[in-house]
Amino acid sequence: MVAVNRMAQGLLLVLVGVATLSVTLVGDQYVNYVKPFFFWMLMPSGVVLVLLGGGLVFAELRAARAEDRAALGAVPAGGATPAGHDHDPEGDDGHGHSHDHAPRSAWLLLLPVVVVFVVAPPALGSYSVSTTAGGGAPPEAEESGYAGVSDLPDDANTPHEMSVQEFVMHAWMDEDRELEGQLVRLTGFAVPPEGDDVGEGWYLARLQMACCAADAIVNKVLITNEPEPDPDTWFTVEGYWNPPDGELSDVSVHQFEVETIEDVDSPPDPYE
Repeated sequence: MVAVNRMAQGLLLVLVGVATLSVTLVGDQYVNYVKPFFFWMLMPSGVVLVLLGGGLVFAELRAARAEDRAALGAVPAGGATPAGHDHDPEGDDGHGHSHDHAPRSAWLLLLPVVVVFVVAPPALGSYSVSTTAGGGAPPEAEESGYAGVSDLPDDANTPHEMSVQEFVMHAWMDEDRELEGQLVRLTGFAVPPEGDDVGEGWYLARLQMACCAADAIVNKVLITNEPEPDPDTWFTVEGYWNPPDGELSDVSVHQFEVETIEDVDSPPDPYE
């Protein structure tokens, strides 16, 4: 049983290592779960896991082969079992070890890893937005050292490309309303509205992570003048910030009025 369990453990290490290498070297799916700079940690880790697991499997196979040779050498030519080496019905051969097999449940350890090869988890999307806390309003502009919106085009009709996170930050802290009337281009995925925003529009969102998908926070704007599309559909929109009448920091989700909208493919790195 111990040998088979070790064999399963070795194969598990190999499969985890191969899965790690497949999402880093074969494709770039690893950016669905971690920041791109983790490539240089994941790739060596995958190699080490394959080597460790392969070494464990090889050692167990060699040990099992040695046991089989020893058992065959102990059987006389006539096939009779030597005295004092009777095998009992339970599988104990008299040497204190057992030749029975481990429970098949030990191999179930491999199933979760095999599933990764068949159905690789996608990047976080609209469901995660509905269950993840938003970034929240930043501190006051004076406290944060906010210096205003930089690199705005001289022509207000020239699109200023921003990440959703940048737009949200400026919309919360732009007390001088520099963004007002400025054409802005954003890219994100569609999320159904919730709470008080139901019936008011739909969200264009991106998830921002510092390290991995587990620490992702939501940045989103409320699209107020376009029909609600299917969730998780990606768009690039150009339009204008609809500033509120009251305090910027009191707004939970800033509104965005779309001038043009184009459906696009998900970017290679879906996070900001």
